[in-house]
Formats: sequence, C-alpha cells, structure tokens
Amino acid sequence: MKIDLKTTLKGLGLKQTELAKLLDVRPRTVSQWATGETAVPGPVRAYLRVLNKLPERARADEFNYLKERNKMLDEGIYELDYKVPGGDQLPGESALCVLRSGKILGSDRWGGVFQGSYEFDGARETNMLHVRLKMPPEGELVTGFSGGPEGAYVDVSAEIDRATPASKAVVNVAGDPIELEIKFVGPLPR
Repeated sequence: MKIDLKTTLKGLGLKQTELAKLLDVRPRTVSQWATGETAVPGPVRAYLRVLNKLPERARADEFNYLKERNKMLDEGIYELDYKVPGGDQLPGESALCVLRSGKILGSDRWGGVFQGSYEFDGARETNMLHVRLKMPPEGELVTGFSGGPEGAYVDVSAEIDRATPASKAVVNVAGDPIELEIKFVGPLPR
C-alpha cells in the first residue's frame, strides 16, 4: 500500500527530521521516502497508521519522546578533552569513546581504558555517565593521582548535557575536579 508521506506527516504535525528521530534513521532516509526515491518500508507505514489512530493524549506521549531525544546523547563516537580547572589543555590530554545502546567504551593515548554506561534522566533532563577507568601501571592523571606499580581503577560519574557539538562539565575524578569537554565526532558506521 502506497503512502503519501508528506501529507501524512503534515496531518500528524511532524517534520521529516522529527520522524527520523522517532525512528532512529538518518534524515536523508526520510527525505528519500518523502520524494518517492525509495519506498516507505512496511513497518514504517504501520507505525504511521498507528500514530494516526492513537487518541490525542497517547500521540502526545509518543511525541514527548522527541523533546527528550533532543537532549539525549546520540550514539556515536566522541572525543573527550580534560584538564585541571583553570589549567591549560595539554597536548594528548584527550580520549576517544563510543556510546552505543547505553554502553560506553573508550581509551586515551596513554593506555587508560574505560567502560561503563550512560542513560538519560528525564526528570532532570540530563545525561548521566558512569565509567570505570583502568589506569595502566605507573599511569598518572592530570591531577597528579598515580596508579602506582599495579595501576588503578577509578570510578567516575558525570552529569552532562547533549553535545551539540560539544558540552562541558566539571567532574570528580579520584577526589579532584576535572574539566571535561565531550565533543560529538560522528555517528557509528551502519
């Protein structure tokens, strides 16, 4: 069954970019559906039919996801820059990480590896990050904290806004404050 996507979206009060966010697809994909370049997949047509038939309150609840989504961290690759508050950014004081399906995995150039989780706190409208950093033997944080001959594990929790394209926060790392800047590098390959 063919669908006029532009008319359907207009009737729902949705933009193509909003539908892309609801479905977690690229805006270009929705654009291709809207122009007829590619057919709207069956499950998407079914979802749109359901949206049309939902009572107004239920539809509003579904669309509220968009408001939260605009504040959530995107899945993808991020660069993390860090420094002591008020200090200068030193060369090499950065890390890369991947955020996917609520999980974080990353490392810095000095051999520190971290993993953990992230979630969106809808009540506070912020992103919560929880990671455990594994410092290599004799590794040292920018604060001067040393991992010693055995290395060390450091737990870090942060509350951070969506990186659009960057977001900053001060976090506690092993008892000392660190200025953290998180920058979205790009989406994960599909």
